[in-house]
Amino acid sequence: MKHFAYSILGCLLLSLNAAFAQKTWSFDGQDPLLSSDGKSLLNLYTIKEIPEFVTGVEGKALRTDGYSTWMDTTTEGDVSSLSGWFALESYPTDTAAFMGIRDMAGTSVAVCVDRYGELLLGMGQNGSYSYCSLKTKVDRFKWLHVVLDLNNESVCLNGQRMSVEVWPRNLQDGEMMLRVGKDFREKKVWMYDVTAINGLIDGISLTPFSDDSSAWRDEIALGLKKTPVLAIPETRFAKDFNRPRYHLLPAANWTNETHGLLLYKGKYHIFNQKNASAIFLGQINWGHFSSPDMLHWTEEKPALTPDAAYDKNGIWSGHAVINDDGIPQLIYTAGGDKMGVGIAFPKDTALIEWEKYAGNPVIAEKPAGYTRTDMRDQYVWKEGDVWYMIIGFGIEQTDTPHGALLLYKSADLKRWDFVHLLFEGNPEVDDSGIFWEMPVFKKMGGKYVLLVNRVPHKGIPARCQYWIGDFKNEKFIPDNPVPQNLEVINRLLSPSVVETPEGDVAAIAIIPDEIGGEATYEQGWAHLYSMPRRWQLKDGKLCQTPHPVMKQLREQPTVYSRKALTAAKPRIVSRREHQLEVKATFYPGDAKRFGFTLCKNPDNSEYSLIYYDVEKEELIVDQTHSSLRAHIPLKLRRDRYRLDTTKPVEIRLFIDGSVVEGFINDEDAFTTRIFPLKENSTLLELFSDGNTTEVAAEVWKLKDARVKMNF
Repeated sequence: MKHFAYSILGCLLLSLNAAFAQKTWSFDGQDPLLSSDGKSLLNLYTIKEIPEFVTGVEGKALRTDGYSTWMDTTTEGDVSSLSGWFALESYPTDTAAFMGIRDMAGTSVAVCVDRYGELLLGMGQNGSYSYCSLKTKVDRFKWLHVVLDLNNESVCLNGQRMSVEVWPRNLQDGEMMLRVGKDFREKKVWMYDVTAINGLIDGISLTPFSDDSSAWRDEIALGLKKTPVLAIPETRFAKDFNRPRYHLLPAANWTNETHGLLLYKGKYHIFNQKNASAIFLGQINWGHFSSPDMLHWTEEKPALTPDAAYDKNGIWSGHAVINDDGIPQLIYTAGGDKMGVGIAFPKDTALIEWEKYAGNPVIAEKPAGYTRTDMRDQYVWKEGDVWYMIIGFGIEQTDTPHGALLLYKSADLKRWDFVHLLFEGNPEVDDSGIFWEMPVFKKMGGKYVLLVNRVPHKGIPARCQYWIGDFKNEKFIPDNPVPQNLEVINRLLSPSVVETPEGDVAAIAIIPDEIGGEATYEQGWAHLYSMPRRWQLKDGKLCQTPHPVMKQLREQPTVYSRKALTAAKPRIVSRREHQLEVKATFYPGDAKRFGFTLCKNPDNSEYSLIYYDVEKEELIVDQTHSSLRAHIPLKLRRDRYRLDTTKPVEIRLFIDGSVVEGFINDEDAFTTRIFPLKENSTLLELFSDGNTTEVAAEVWKLKDARVKMNF
């Protein structure tokens, strides 16, 4: 694990001992960490190899990440006040500090913010910390001017003095520590410091001030009118060749499943589980993306953030629909002391700002008569004049615990009545697990597709499974009691679906990284979403193909005509690209194995295999040699899959950095992730162990469709 302390040259520089009076750090110039008087340097701690200095209130500001980046220094001298400019992208995972000061006896005072945005005065004494509310909530995505006035024992926010009920005992004279961007209280979740802020820091100053000064007030008023640029700088991931460039993923840090994919006024919107303040499952907001075509996405500000008793522990997954008034409505799992359901409505037609319903929670907790409390993940649809909602659930008061779906109905999407269970699993027959998440209940033609995600249990991984059947008497009746798997190789989960103007059903789902925590910490982001897929129901089977919009990314193809493919000579179809589409048509002949070698290094030190085993009737993804990086799982995955190899077999791969999505014969799909260490692990070959195999291929280099940031 790396963690650096910097001057701008990348070395640890200790601050000079000097009086603090008249010191300002503006982060401009050749040495951004040097004070305005040229005498004191701030120590910058960060996991980033290159410190991120971006547009500030004036000149440059330091960009932090919420878990690894802050500054401090020590000095001799009297401190009368400490001030600075800050802009938050997100509220912290735990109570964090904008800035503070501590003496050598362990007494400290700091201006802090909690995970709901409440401004606090933090006080420490010998490792014990307490916090006093300043009865003010700070905004995200806006500049904040913060003053810690030690002489007058007060805090000023944006030029206004806050009422402070409790103040710590006086700091002792002598050497002191100044810290900016992180609390003195130490708390970690895994390797993540959760008392650090995520956003911008500018203009740190120890210059004495008077709030009676008109010049000082004018300066603050001018700064508050400016809009902070909180987009993640391109330098953060510039060298990360494993980071996808045409798949949907947030700007940085943690994401989990998507939900609420909908089309409104000609624009697609999709929401996601988002923690912008660290890279783990916590402080969950509803992130938000918009797109004209499901390919070119813009990340918007989060739509929903925890802030009330009924959702204080997370805005968990749910759904979005357009209600009877033609207005989009969010339906979400409210994580309070009990799991319930909340709803929200847009404040604008662009769907950027949302307001929670005053009557939340519209469902306060589980129905009577059931023991589990963790119901979650809504899916809503309309039958005639009735709105229905299902919620992921599990039944535990039986000899065989199993997944189930709670069914509710409503006339107005606000008042909901519990009906009964829509459907229950039977793990001894259907292998569907003990609890279901992220359900989809979609009518396609005259049939219904019921899709659920079983949760991991006793070493059996999560998996996305579906049944085809009918909705009768407010119950789901499957055509077959045994579900089908959405993917041949189990990697993709929790799809969100939408009907397009062309009459398609399109789906986007999460593709987890599944790499070690240390690797994620160094990487700076976790998880991504699939490219849009088209779903079609054919002969009782959900068939998946790449959505036609993906063709927009193609450059001119390289065509490989039908040719023999022998065990002695694989066919190289690409050497250097990280973003590719390849369509290979195999004529297997006598082959026992045929497929792809990909992400291969010229010295053969890294490579992965995707192939079909004819005799075992298995699709195999072999990543036992996929990476020399530390903390990357080296696994082989296989699953039963029947192919008629007397006929041509078409396999299409979409490669985008670390993600690979595959499609077989325009019917079945599989997904994997590959994280090589070496940038030149890009060789792509077609292979067969037979003597009569032939293959034809087309290869397209794909253009970028990187997600833009609207903040």
